[in-house]
Amino acid sequence: MAIPGAAYGQQSDRTAGGGFGRARRFFDPSTWTKPRAATAGEGRVVRAQDAPAARDPRLQLARQEPDLAVPAADRALGGGDPVIGDVPQPTPPDPSAPVGDPSGAGTSPGTPDLAVPAADRAIGGGEPTDETAQTEEAEAEADDANAPKHLQDLLGFEESPVKIYGWIQNSYTGNTNGRGKSGENFGVNPNHKANWWMGNQYYIVVENPLELDDTINFGFRVDNLFGNDWQFNYMQGLFNNAFPLNYFPGYDLAQLYGEVHLPFLTEGGIDVKGGRFYTIAGYEQVPAIARPLLSTPYMFTYGQPFTHTGVLTTWHLTDKVNLYNGAINGWDRWINERYTWGYIGGFSWTSEDDRTTLAMTAVWGPNQFPSFLPNGQQIYPGGYVQVADLAGLRNPGYWRNDRTLFTWVGTHKWNDKLTQVVETDQGWERSIPGLGSGGQNGAPRDATWFSFGNWFLYEFNPKLTGVWRSEVFWDPQGARTQKMVNGQFVGDRFYEMTVGAIYKPHPNLWIRPEARYDWSQYHAAYTDDTRKSQFTLAVDAIILW
Repeated sequence: MAIPGAAYGQQSDRTAGGGFGRARRFFDPSTWTKPRAATAGEGRVVRAQDAPAARDPRLQLARQEPDLAVPAADRALGGGDPVIGDVPQPTPPDPSAPVGDPSGAGTSPGTPDLAVPAADRAIGGGEPTDETAQTEEAEAEADDANAPKHLQDLLGFEESPVKIYGWIQNSYTGNTNGRGKSGENFGVNPNHKANWWMGNQYYIVVENPLELDDTINFGFRVDNLFGNDWQFNYMQGLFNNAFPLNYFPGYDLAQLYGEVHLPFLTEGGIDVKGGRFYTIAGYEQVPAIARPLLSTPYMFTYGQPFTHTGVLTTWHLTDKVNLYNGAINGWDRWINERYTWGYIGGFSWTSEDDRTTLAMTAVWGPNQFPSFLPNGQQIYPGGYVQVADLAGLRNPGYWRNDRTLFTWVGTHKWNDKLTQVVETDQGWERSIPGLGSGGQNGAPRDATWFSFGNWFLYEFNPKLTGVWRSEVFWDPQGARTQKMVNGQFVGDRFYEMTVGAIYKPHPNLWIRPEARYDWSQYHAAYTDDTRKSQFTLAVDAIILW
C-alpha cells in the first residue's frame, strides 16, 4: 500500500537534507527540468516474504494523472481498474525520446492519463489493464521532471500508506450572447454561469490504495468535493437542499468506498470495491484533472451517469483485458433500501503495441424513484420529470422504469504526439412518468438518446497540449435536456465544437483556455431559449498539491 518515494522523483530526509531540502527543490525552477538520478534500492516494493520484486504499477498509478487516451473503465481514479502484471525495473530514459504522452497530462503522480478511456484510469470506477499500467509506469519514470510535486511528499510523508492530495480549480466563462435573464450557458457545464467566475473544485483525496500483488489486502478512498461543482456532481438522497445553488459554499462526497484485492483465478487477480464510486462509462469524468478541457460534452452531462452506489468487481483476465461486473442502485443517488438493484459491466482491451484501447460498458436498471420526489427541491436528477400533483405519492411503475445505456470508447496513439479518442453512446428508458405531458400529469413516454464524440490531443511540447473536441447529441423526446415549447418537451439535436489547450508552466499548475461553439438543429435552446447558437470563451486554472 505504501508508494515508494522514488516513484515521485523525490529523496527521503536521510538523503535530501530533510524538509528544508525538499522545500528548496519544490520551489527551485532548475529542478523542474532536471531528472533526478535514482538512489540504490529505490523504486521497489518488498512483498510479505521480504523478497525483492518488480513494482506493482497500480501502486504508482494511485496518484497519477488519469490517462485521457483510454476509456473511463481503464482509469484507476475510482470505479475502473487497470490490468496489472509484473513490471521490470525501468531503464534510464533515452534523452532523444519524446517526454510525456500525447495527452499532455502524462502519467505523473496525482493526475490521470488523458490518453485512455475512463475505465482505464485509476481515478474512477475502473482500473487500467496490465499493459496500460506498465506503459504509464515507464512513461512516468521517463518524465520525472514533469511530475507534480505533492505537499505530502514535501512534508516527508511520501512513504505513508495513506495518501492525502488534491487540487484547486477556478474558472471564468464569457458568453458572446450575454448573460440573459437566467445567467446560464445552456449545454456548457460545469462552467454553466455566463460571464461569471466560479470556484469549481476544491478537491481533497484521502486513500490507501491496494497493493496488487500475490496477497490479499485492503484499501479505501474518500473524495471530497468543495466548491461550485458540488451541484454538478449532485446525488439524490444526500444533502438535498443543504447548500444554496450557484454559490461557492457547497460539498459533495464524490467517492466513498472500500476495496479488496484477491489474487485468485488469474495472475492479475480480482479487485472488489463497494461504496460510491465514479462510473466506468465513457471518456470524460467529473474530476477536473480527469478531462482535457474545462467544459464537458452533452453526451457526458446529459447522457451518462456520474457516480454509482453499489459493488463493482474488476477481473484482470489477462495483461491486456479487464472484465467489469457489478450491482448498483441506479444513477447518481445515495443509499435507500427501497431502490431496486441494477447492473453495470463491460470490458477494456489494450492492443499488442499499446497504441490502441477499447472499452465497452453497459448500465441497466430502474432509474426513476419508488415514490415521486417532493415539490420544491433545488435539483432534480437528470431524466426525472417533476409532476407537482404526484409529489410524495408511490410510483407504481418504478420497477418498469428501467434505463439502459451502452458506451463504446476507442483511443489510438497515431504517433508520439497525436492521440485520437472516439466515443458513441446509446440510451433507452421506458415509461418515464410525466414525459408525455410536459410534467402536467403522470402520462408516461419512452425515451431514447444517442451521441457521438471525437477528441484530438496533440502534444506540442511537454508543457503544451492542444485539444479539439466535436460531438453531436440527439435527444429525440427531450427526456435528457428537457427543453420545452408550448408546455411540452421537444426533441432536438445538439452540436458543439471546442478548441482548447492544456498549458503547464509548472508541473503543479495547469491553465486551460478554450473556445466553444454550440448550436441546436430545430429549436432555440440558448440564452433563455431565444437563440439557436452560442459562443463561449473560458479559462480555468488548476493547482495540484
